Amino acid sequence: MAAEETTAAELQRLLEVQKAALRERGPPGVRERERRLDVMVQLLLANEDDLVAAVTADFGVRPREVTRFADVLMALEAFKAARAGVRSWCRPERRRVDFPFNVVGATNYVEYQPKGVVGVVAPWNYPIMLLLTPVASAFAAGDAVLLKPSELAPRTAALIAQLINDAYDESIARVVLGGPQTSAALAALPLDHLVFTGSTRVGKLVAAACARNLTPTTLELGGKCPVIVGTRADVTACAKRVVHGKILNSGQTCLAPDYVFVEESVRDAFVEAFERTIADMFPHGVLGSGDYASIISAAHGDRLRALVTEATRAGCRVVECRGGAADDANEDAARRVAPTLILDAGDALRVSSEEIFGPLLVVRTYARLPGALFFISGR
Repeated sequence: MAAEETTAAELQRLLEVQKAALRERGPPGVRERERRLDVMVQLLLANEDDLVAAVTADFGVRPREVTRFADVLMALEAFKAARAGVRSWCRPERRRVDFPFNVVGATNYVEYQPKGVVGVVAPWNYPIMLLLTPVASAFAAGDAVLLKPSELAPRTAALIAQLINDAYDESIARVVLGGPQTSAALAALPLDHLVFTGSTRVGKLVAAACARNLTPTTLELGGKCPVIVGTRADVTACAKRVVHGKILNSGQTCLAPDYVFVEESVRDAFVEAFERTIADMFPHGVLGSGDYASIISAAHGDRLRALVTEATRAGCRVVECRGGAADDANEDAARRVAPTLILDAGDALRVSSEEIFGPLLVVRTYARLPGALFFISGR
């Protein structure tokens, strides 16, 4: 269901339309900004079920509650918050006048102006929330937007494009479809700001493209999220919390823990508590459960399995947590990866150096807390 690439010429045309509208009309007033925000609120409320269904179809298996909460509701709250605050945000702010201008009656204030046209290039893991939340700020600021959703969630992208492109004039908002070629062409435009969420590797390419036009950027990139279980902590409670953080969206979340440090003497207890928690949550098994999200694509599933294979060959202890029963995956087995603990992983392994972005978790040990903190701060 791949969408055709949006041409560079079409992107340039849309940019010129939006910039011309801002020049001719001037900054939109508060009521117009409120209207734009209200339209999106109503759009999300009226189409919630269709949006949830589209995300579910793109993932194959994904709990609908996750999409409602982490995608639709979070996007909706961003627009509601902007709607509540936009009027006060638009007010000029007085500033102190310094000598000698204060003695001659000068006044000083800051009046916030729209940047212009804001581009948003969004990822697939939360394809509604990560595409639309920057739009709430842009609309409140009076900006126009060009939006590029991820091609890895094509049904969601197509639905959002239909909804937004029907609801707004192209001088205000336009969703463009396509793959990496379209994303690269959008980043190469002389935008007034670009918001990108994705990998560090692609983020570097985006930053380089934007630098040619001195386009300011907001980059939310990948990383390694650590967890430290303290020496006096309740190991069982900590294991449960780590499980919840790790299996949300099957670890396909930027905040999901990539590795956990536990004190050497309680490592086995942590592993056992982790396994037990998974078994309690999925008494009939993980891989066949509709409450456990699939990996976004077979290629991403293969990447995760390759990380496990490399760790196994390096002599690491690998613990696959398949829940209360050794169930079989559904028909889309290539996209089903069980929560997996990897112990004794060396620093040279890819699972130790790359952002995992899946349900794999490296378990490390420490003798003294400063040693764990030193390891983390060096990365």
